[in-house]
Amino acid sequence: MNRNYFSKIILLVGLSCSATALAAPAINSDVASLINQRLSYMKDVAGYKAVNHLPVEDLPQEDKVLASAVQQAEKLGLAGESVKPFVQAQMDAAKAIQYRYRADWLSTPEQGWQPLPLDQVRSKINALSASILNGISEQLAQGKPFTDKPAFLHALDQANLEQGDKTRLWEALQKISLKK
Repeated sequence: MNRNYFSKIILLVGLSCSATALAAPAINSDVASLINQRLSYMKDVAGYKAVNHLPVEDLPQEDKVLASAVQQAEKLGLAGESVKPFVQAQMDAAKAIQYRYRADWLSTPEQGWQPLPLDQVRSKINALSASILNGISEQLAQGKPFTDKPAFLHALDQANLEQGDKTRLWEALQKISLKK
């Protein structure tokens, strides 16, 4: 009887430790999932810009996004300057995806698809960007740095997103820090 009781306790402790170990990467992958969702809107952005003969690169818009992200990051307890390379990496990955779509459409136009309106897409992207920064802030504030690179890279699964884009996002994420 004591042996059975002891076995059950060991089993419960083991399950508890397993659940804890599994929970830590979940936060990591939540941030990656949000980044992936943000990048999923780039086909719509590329399509809208193509239909309206707009360039992929919009430097005034990028400046606004970067300034807003730094301001949000500071409010969330992150060092604003440490966020800049990460936000820039997201914007550069987004532009790369857009350019690749546009290049593909030169030879094979998209059939039976219409992009969402740009203002609607930007609203969704802004909400996701805020959630990404919030997730990063929460994880770092809990003393849990981002450590699961394979899971992070695997979670980023978008058409026209290359391995180099993913790696740059990971490296920039590693440089984000809390305010001192």
